[in-house]
Amino acid sequence: MAITVRNKALEERIKRIGRQRGIGPTAVITWAVETADNTPVAPLPPEEVEQRMKALDEITQRIRAKITDADRATMKSIEDDMYDEFGLPK
Repeated sequence: MAITVRNKALEERIKRIGRQRGIGPTAVITWAVETADNTPVAPLPPEEVEQRMKALDEITQRIRAKITDADRATMKSIEDDMYDEFGLPK
């Protein structure tokens, strides 16, 4: 997959970093992506986590209220057909 950078300022930064490190543009981009991929994402503030969990709980409760015993039996049957006793696809 070829990637075209359509941002002159970014192109210049890639070239400058490459000159500083003695590497080509592909190596600069590889290094940048690996660095970003290995950098932990900042954790969410506790209030945000609590708000998201509350929203998920509300959605779960609404879904549970709508699912009948027949629905549950059907889902179990489908899952049993799809997965083995270890939860792996058959």
